[in-house]
Amino acid sequence: MRRSLAALVLLLLVVVVVYVWLERSGNARPITAGPAGEVREDARKLGAEAQSFGAEARQKLSEAGRELHDAKVTASVKTALSLNRSLRPYSIDASSENGVVTLTGRVSNGEERARAEEVAAAVPDVTRVVNQVQVGGGAPAGSSGRSLGERFDDEKIEVGVRLALSLNKDLRGTDVTVQSYRGEVTLGGEVGTESQHQEALQIARDTASVSKVIDNVRVRAAAAESGGAAAGRAAGAPPRPGWPPERTAIGKTTS
Repeated sequence: MRRSLAALVLLLLVVVVVYVWLERSGNARPITAGPAGEVREDARKLGAEAQSFGAEARQKLSEAGRELHDAKVTASVKTALSLNRSLRPYSIDASSENGVVTLTGRVSNGEERARAEEVAAAVPDVTRVVNQVQVGGGAPAGSSGRSLGERFDDEKIEVGVRLALSLNKDLRGTDVTVQSYRGEVTLGGEVGTESQHQEALQIARDTASVSKVIDNVRVRAAAAESGGAAAGRAAGAPPRPGWPPERTAIGKTTS
């Protein structure tokens, strides 16, 4: 009996010593905390961390969405300005923040400044335009002497000719520029072959509202051959009979 009592007391002392040691080392848990309590505590911490992570992720996604939207609006405004014939010669820059577009650059007169603001304000998702465009610069050649309606008609003609050129597979990869002044279309840039040259001219002539086509298109193959012939003559090589072939002077007018 005494031995059993002594063993029980010794066991209690061992339990107390172990608990005190664990408590001092920071590893002790409340005696009343069981496995279920530990699971609940871990779940609470995990839920709090997940909530914090979700809020941070939503904030970053919102910021990225705003940046993408601003970039889209900026690109749309710049495209609209570049497509406007009266504004294309000028260097007008645009930036956007939450739908508010800021225009900077320089134009020749107040009418073009106001026109730039109108074009930007008409772009979808633009809520307000801050016009910081300055007046005073070189006027684009050939832009004077036309009414507002004539300028709109010329812009429409240019768009039509460009679209017709882009829809021809034989002209794919060419660099043909289009400018219209009171219905007279000037084609410039370069093409690869003479057949592409003639095809571009014919398409421009066939486009609605075009009254005349001015040919300023260069043919790369012909230019290269002409350059090679000139180099041969410079080196002392006799020119071949009938070379170079006669070409229509740049700037001719065809109807």
